[in-house]
Amino acid sequence: MILAYIWTILKGIIFLYVQILIMPNLELWGVIPNIVLPWMIYTVWKKPFQLAVISGFVIALMYDVAYPVFFGFNSLIFMIVAIVIDLFRIPFEEQSVMARMLTLVLVNFVVAILNLLTFGISGGFGLALYISTTVAFFYNLGSSFAIFWMMIFLAKLRIVATHE
Repeated sequence: MILAYIWTILKGIIFLYVQILIMPNLELWGVIPNIVLPWMIYTVWKKPFQLAVISGFVIALMYDVAYPVFFGFNSLIFMIVAIVIDLFRIPFEEQSVMARMLTLVLVNFVVAILNLLTFGISGGFGLALYISTTVAFFYNLGSSFAIFWMMIFLAKLRIVATHE
């Protein structure tokens, strides 16, 4: 069980480093896609809830340290996301493609609303904030679909070595 925690946190750290080092180069209209979010969705969907919540909280704290403007904000978002995903997936089968797609849309919508409220309260609601939030929602949704399905595909791959 300890090995599962370590492996999940290591995968989260890899996604965190890619998020911090590479994703700012893919900025579009001032919005950087969040690839740690699809990692969290995948982790909650595929791993036991306790493992997903603990690893998500640790990675979110590391993410907060990297961007300390709203320290604790990402940790709060990731805990809310974990609870929303866990409650949302209960009536669905584990292998349901439609449930996974709906989860991606729901989680990105929840994150967009939380970002809108947080930045609106701290800096004022304005047209620029609404446009930025809308762009962030669609950009994160597209990147979430790509990253999440890539993770599903890679999880199904098996390496078989044969010596002839």
